[in-house]
Amino acid sequence: MFKSYWIRAWRTLIHNKIYSLVNVLGLTLGICACLIIYLITSYHFSFDTFHPDRDRIYCVDAGIPGMSGHDSHWNAVPRPMPAAMRREMSGFETVAAFERYSAKVTIPGGQNGKTKKFDNGGSIAIAEPAYFDIFRYRWLSGNSASSLSRPNTVVLTSGKAKEYFGDLAPDKVVGRTIFYQDSLMVTVTGVVADWTGNSDFNFSQWISYATIRSSFLKNEMPLDDWHELQHSSQVMVKLAKGVNPSQVDAQFIAFAKRHLDPEPGFAVLLKPLSGIHFHPEYGGEGMKTSMPVLYTLMGVAGFILILAFINFVNLSTAQSMQRAREVGIRKVLGSDRRGIAVQFLTETLLLTAAAVVLAVLLIRPMLGLFTDFIPNGVHFRLTDGATLLFLFLVTAVTTVVAGFYPARVLANYLPALTLRGMTAVQGGGKGTLRKSLIVFQFTVSLLFIIGSIVIGSQLRYILHADLGFRTDAILTIGRPLWNDKTGKMGVLADQVRELDGVDQVIREAIPPMGRAHMTDGARLQGSDPKTMFEVSIHAGNEDYLPFYGMKLVAGQNLLHNDSTRELLINETCAHELGFSDVRKAVGREVVVGRGDKAYPVAGVVADFYENSFHQRIMPVIIKHDPLIENAVAVRIAAKGMTAGQVKALLGDMEGDWKSVYPEEPFRFSFLDDSIANLYAMDLLIEWLTNVAMGVTIFISCLGLLGLAIFTTAKRTREIGIRKVLGATVSGIVVMLCGDIVLLIVIALLIATPLALFFMHGWLQGFAYRTQLSGWMFVAAGAAAIGIALLTVGLQAMKAAMVNPVKSLRTE
Repeated sequence: MFKSYWIRAWRTLIHNKIYSLVNVLGLTLGICACLIIYLITSYHFSFDTFHPDRDRIYCVDAGIPGMSGHDSHWNAVPRPMPAAMRREMSGFETVAAFERYSAKVTIPGGQNGKTKKFDNGGSIAIAEPAYFDIFRYRWLSGNSASSLSRPNTVVLTSGKAKEYFGDLAPDKVVGRTIFYQDSLMVTVTGVVADWTGNSDFNFSQWISYATIRSSFLKNEMPLDDWHELQHSSQVMVKLAKGVNPSQVDAQFIAFAKRHLDPEPGFAVLLKPLSGIHFHPEYGGEGMKTSMPVLYTLMGVAGFILILAFINFVNLSTAQSMQRAREVGIRKVLGSDRRGIAVQFLTETLLLTAAAVVLAVLLIRPMLGLFTDFIPNGVHFRLTDGATLLFLFLVTAVTTVVAGFYPARVLANYLPALTLRGMTAVQGGGKGTLRKSLIVFQFTVSLLFIIGSIVIGSQLRYILHADLGFRTDAILTIGRPLWNDKTGKMGVLADQVRELDGVDQVIREAIPPMGRAHMTDGARLQGSDPKTMFEVSIHAGNEDYLPFYGMKLVAGQNLLHNDSTRELLINETCAHELGFSDVRKAVGREVVVGRGDKAYPVAGVVADFYENSFHQRIMPVIIKHDPLIENAVAVRIAAKGMTAGQVKALLGDMEGDWKSVYPEEPFRFSFLDDSIANLYAMDLLIEWLTNVAMGVTIFISCLGLLGLAIFTTAKRTREIGIRKVLGATVSGIVVMLCGDIVLLIVIALLIATPLALFFMHGWLQGFAYRTQLSGWMFVAAGAAAIGIALLTVGLQAMKAAMVNPVKSLRTE
């Protein structure tokens, strides 16, 4: 019996090629989009889910509410803190400190081998032995208890051991020597198997924490300094069974008062391992994202699949006009409702299976097309059990949900009516459901159209706003250090300055705008120390302002000096110091930091943006401090230069870099690119909205086409009579399209308040934003109406041009 259902379903779909093609196309697009979103979300949610007792693993987090509209936040604590936590706090099963470390690696060749050098050893941690009690590994050689217990020891993953020592067995790797930064000699004491799961703690080598005190690292990582927060240890803890994290958080309040001399609002809290991947301050593997973006993605996937279902229902019911006599004849010949419903569900299953197969074939090209927005770790494997389960569930749900209503409607046709050419159904309405579905489809489409317009408007506002400084043709060359005690950076600046094609070169700490920031406290000389507020520190000499084209609104520029003698402040800083007239701040002395040393204000600079537009402009101090001016900013003569000449100039800069820092990799970044990276998440949201808009409009138009086919088929006799009575083709087209326009206007009325609510909320995430305007909603409505008229216009024109004699004779 089932075989006959399949045969009849196949013959029916082949006979109705256009119907089948359009239905499969809509489902394919919906399923492919959902599959891509499933792969992305499952990838991000897979991080660090494979650890035993992961619900008891936490990272220790520190932060201070910012005084200028944003928080200072660190995923680190002072280096003496882990030991003090073990002594003074309860509720922990294990406490383990570690530091991320970057270093070049040398593998001595021995008597017969060749020395290997690596500019960057990869993901390195300096960790306490307890690290391996929190994160479990399978030990191939050595053990967690002793491998990191002594100074100058290191544990490798099997992959890193193979990279360094070839195909040596793990027990043969133990005892081998590795040099980090040329002078840190360590001995391999253990090898562990690589993790197969995704993790933000996917280190490949661990140097013992005890090595810090017995090497030059003790100068870079002072283990007794309670005052350093930003560049310090990270701490992972495993709570004892039955301990609630709030019990530990409560202990941090008294602990911080004893040791950290915290500022008001300072907080140390536990952050669960399950949320680490979604916080950008925690470095790790893969492209970072946020929970709201993932939830939005899942919502988009749900809407797209629902629209594909609606599209299927509309097209199926539209085609039901042609299937009415078939149903009547089957009922006369003895078929019952159940058999007819199963027949139509079988057809739906065939269409859905074809759509799933096409979606699977399209998935890899689509992943390649959007590779810039999809993490590298996202891969499609048909043999993956979770992916197969997802495809099976999509097929089953689509078949049942999309096929149930058409099957029910067609099975309820009355044979006495259908055989006479009528399609009335007991309890049937006047197409209210179909029209409601079209309104729903275009409501969703309009939400995405309005969202796309608003997001695009905000990003254009951001990317074309006057930032208060020059950004074009400027690149930065820097080192991953926080000071320049050797003075080599000055040598590099002098060499780069002599290159052809270079307009100007300055030394600086950080560019005016970017992700990196240096902050400190500041107050007016003679004021209460409690009035100290947070300022952003920029370092450069008298060339800093003219290099970036910054505007001086009061006072004068810095004078030529070899150290900090005076300061420049921005307008916001002058206001924060208490001066409504910024000119009165010139000459006043400002204390920077916790000491009493004060510096006079030489001038006031017009406010400029140093953060993304999500944050308000901070008080800024610009000073000349050669010790922290560890980067070189270069303005090149880009006008008139070809791409080849720019590339050659960068090669010359790399040569100068290697002559000064032969062991360090050459790194540079264009300021424009660095600023654009601040809005990577916003650009991702824009891309997501635009793609969702395109998909939903396309699917909605397919549904609209189904409604147009249904409407024109149902009104064939009416159209014929109107033509006989003198109606023109244009008049009939307007009549047929009028209902569609009305439905879209209703959808616009529903979508407008929803879009207003959501987009107003999104814009609130920006301190500086464009305004919502009526033209955005009018433009979205006009676009939707235009697209709809293009979709149904051809079908309406075709119906209006049919010879009325033929249509009336047929009817």
